[in-house]
Amino acid sequence: MKIEVNSNPCKTQKEAEKGPWQEVEKGFEYGPAYTTFWFRLSGKVPKEWEGKEVVVHAEIGSERTLWKDNSPFRGVDYEHTDFGFLTGGTLPTEGPVKGGENVSYVIEAYTKNPQCRVHLKELPREPKVEKVEFADLVIVNNDVKALYFDVDFAYDLLSSVDKEDPSFYTLLQALNEVINLFAKDGLDSITRSRKIIKDALGSLNSEYKHTIYPVGHAHLDTAWLWPISITKQKMAHTTATQLSLMEKYPQYIFVHSQASQYEWLEKDYPKLFERVKAAIDRGQWEPVGSMWVEADCNLTGAESLVRQFLYGKRYFKEKLGYTTHDMWLPDVFGYSAALPQILEKFNISYFLTQKISWNQFNKFPHHTFYWQGIDGTKVWTHFPPADTYNASCEPKEVIKSVKNYKDHARSENSLYVFGHGDGGGGPTERHLEFIQRGRMAPNYPEVMFGKRAIDFFRDAKAKSKDLMTWVGELYLELHRGTYTSQAANKKSNRDCEFLLRDADWLAFFAGGKHPSKKLEEAWKLVLLNQFHDIIPGSSVHEVYVDSKVDYEAVEKMGNEVIQDSLKAISKKLDSSEFSKPIAMFQNGNVPTQASIPWTDEETPVGLKVGDEFLPVQVVEEFGERKLIFETPQDALSTVAVGDFKESGTPLKNRLKGSSRKLENDQFSVRFDVNGNISSIQSLEDGTEFVEPGKLANVFQLMEDKPLFWSAWDVDVYAYETAQDLLKSESVELVEKGPVRVAIEIVKKFGQSTIRQRISLGPTPGIRFDTEIDWHEEDKMLKVAFPVKVNSSRATYEIQFGNVERPTHYNTSWDMARFEVCAQKWVDLSEGDLGVALINDGKYGHDINGNVMRMSLLRAPKAPDPECDMGVHRFSYVLLPHFGPYNYADVVHAAYAHNSPLRAAMIEPTAGPATQLDPLVTCDDRNIVIETVKKAEDSDDLIIRLYECHNSRGQAELFCVNAPGEAVLCDLEENEIADLDVNDGLVQFSYKPFEIITIKLKG
Repeated sequence: MKIEVNSNPCKTQKEAEKGPWQEVEKGFEYGPAYTTFWFRLSGKVPKEWEGKEVVVHAEIGSERTLWKDNSPFRGVDYEHTDFGFLTGGTLPTEGPVKGGENVSYVIEAYTKNPQCRVHLKELPREPKVEKVEFADLVIVNNDVKALYFDVDFAYDLLSSVDKEDPSFYTLLQALNEVINLFAKDGLDSITRSRKIIKDALGSLNSEYKHTIYPVGHAHLDTAWLWPISITKQKMAHTTATQLSLMEKYPQYIFVHSQASQYEWLEKDYPKLFERVKAAIDRGQWEPVGSMWVEADCNLTGAESLVRQFLYGKRYFKEKLGYTTHDMWLPDVFGYSAALPQILEKFNISYFLTQKISWNQFNKFPHHTFYWQGIDGTKVWTHFPPADTYNASCEPKEVIKSVKNYKDHARSENSLYVFGHGDGGGGPTERHLEFIQRGRMAPNYPEVMFGKRAIDFFRDAKAKSKDLMTWVGELYLELHRGTYTSQAANKKSNRDCEFLLRDADWLAFFAGGKHPSKKLEEAWKLVLLNQFHDIIPGSSVHEVYVDSKVDYEAVEKMGNEVIQDSLKAISKKLDSSEFSKPIAMFQNGNVPTQASIPWTDEETPVGLKVGDEFLPVQVVEEFGERKLIFETPQDALSTVAVGDFKESGTPLKNRLKGSSRKLENDQFSVRFDVNGNISSIQSLEDGTEFVEPGKLANVFQLMEDKPLFWSAWDVDVYAYETAQDLLKSESVELVEKGPVRVAIEIVKKFGQSTIRQRISLGPTPGIRFDTEIDWHEEDKMLKVAFPVKVNSSRATYEIQFGNVERPTHYNTSWDMARFEVCAQKWVDLSEGDLGVALINDGKYGHDINGNVMRMSLLRAPKAPDPECDMGVHRFSYVLLPHFGPYNYADVVHAAYAHNSPLRAAMIEPTAGPATQLDPLVTCDDRNIVIETVKKAEDSDDLIIRLYECHNSRGQAELFCVNAPGEAVLCDLEENEIADLDVNDGLVQFSYKPFEIITIKLKG
């Protein structure tokens, strides 16, 4: 066939056909990786082929999509062929040919990166990565094809039959007879050969009472070893392929998750999207999963998890007319114990994964069970016993899934998820032909082909009995490095989560037209980048280039909303007499250190806010000039205006400092000559918080060469290589002002430099502002705090609550959790005191004995050889406290540390008020106000709260605009029950770790 190429960046067949086309020969090479080329194959069918079924058999490199009528028609790749043993891919003509006609095909081809590896450093990029091998017209013999699948299936089944079973030899003899017969009589033997195989399969003994429900699936990573732009093409490729298979196999049902990928189809491939909707209507295509993307469930924040389901379920219902009832996460790296409650409040009844089968040390004891979360909520859960989401439909794998199943006494049904995945593609003819043949084999489990995933969930739940319950997180004993890899990306995620939290809050406070479309757009970008190979840090470099652009767009949109809102709200306040007014807001109820950029040459004496006159201090930190001060009380959870004064007497703070000692009203912190902490002592009673004879805030460098997955894994032996970076290049007192005192240490090692400012101010805790210029290879950096605390368990924040984990390696299950994930804080406490470690974007931790460590940076070289290289800035706070963590307000302090002051310089305004009440507040310290937002379907106010200390009680919610009505809602914002409103206060009860959503009307 004639092969032509168009290398212009076209998006559609219509654009591509405009040319220019260049004829190429076999052997033509093209690239580089992640680019798109268009090919045109044309030829003439020989006249003597009249009445035959003819296909184009081609290998032109890349993943390819055949276009027809300016829309993707079907995928073509080495897995998706019309003939199981052909390489390359085949394109069908329409029906029997007449002979002599011309045929032409337009194919979109997008290139891969063959140099990308997940275990070793990526090889140098080649400019040409794909090659045209051949393109020929061939005749298909469907009788031979059917016999091929018969023999292929029977041969694979043979490996699953016990050699002591007489049926083994029956099947072996049949296969031998068929091969000999075909060698003797060729095509004339096909009918007899097929009967021999059929009779042999029918004679096998039945031994399985188990029922499997097979569903087609194409796990399509939103990004991984390719950027999102390629995934959009993969989605079209996969969709077109599966729709084509549905025409040939009417019983076939395909499931697909991730609402964001459907939205790509809707926007970029509208004809294909309409075909999907039609397939949903006729029951062959099933949306699953309920989420915007298949998100990581460790790193994703609390409100982000809610938005994943909120936007996902709404999209499926509004655009596809389909209501989902499951969480479908086959490939996510562990599952937060907050999820069961979230699922229940989204009316989701079922959860599916298989990832825990990847455990490194311990075999999970169940496949069908109830999973119980931190609040006591249970969700029906299933792990497909094939232990894969890319099942082959080969008999040995199907039978293995039955033998592997651990809950036969309680449930005799399992889901079988088949098809090529990770890069999409999905099932092939071979999968479906094998399923059909399996239904005819008596020694096979019963195959419920033609049933949807939701049918399985409902049937299996109804037929199961006395299921066991697993309490707490579903921890994956693998991929622990994903809590740390691509640190800058994780920091951007955290910053954007809190930015949008504040933007939502302030936009409603400001009144007027709500920027809901802009905020939803921003939220969806954040959610997109929480996909389970993006935020974990396990994708190629191009993915993080794109992600950075997304986060910058979110920051722009969020800051625009905040600035506009602050300026609108500040007009309600009187600042007419102010010389340099500033509008301020800090989301929370715990004062913390606030800062704003400062370019003025003169430094004001203080900041006047209401009755407060606060000291201010100009600092130069990591090349930036800032004005710092303690958050004014009037700016906590509301907007206040202040005035920078050139004269006056601000409040005095008891701050002392030298290069060896910092002191405030609460603590004295001592350092050795290298700036490592040797003592943290309470000034109230002399209590010491550092283990005697040890140093704290010690940076530790480890050899980090995991056995398998470079960016994904940290193995336990890495801890044995830890080297303390005790020596410093310099230690000096750099700040001694009215707001804080600070020393700065500089450490150099390898090719990297740490510059850290350690400070004490008027608020609780020791603050560590850190800049690291990181240029290591296969290394991991931690910071360690050996504390004087005795406890066998430590507390780690997760979404909407916390979990306790052991501080020892007593059992293999304990040891397996040598590196774990936390959200904003971890805490180690004994009876009457403890120490919390608060972060602003670090997730990996380990607490063994009394040593608290936080993972800061890694340097894996695959799949992104540039992972984490460069400058990183972050901060953390060590918070020694008396009493357990809940007495010390650790939760609220962590929110404060992650909620920067939002400020806007404004023009003096003669507003009617001198002070504004908070938009909403709750005076119960067990309650966190996680979210304030506009309702999805009205202009009502949604308040999302949760109980953070595993307690129960009664509380009151204050709203500045007294509501006429308050309604308890689920997470979909469906109304459940009315709440009492007395004197503007909304009264509600709460249970341990309960998520509460309240709608305020009028």
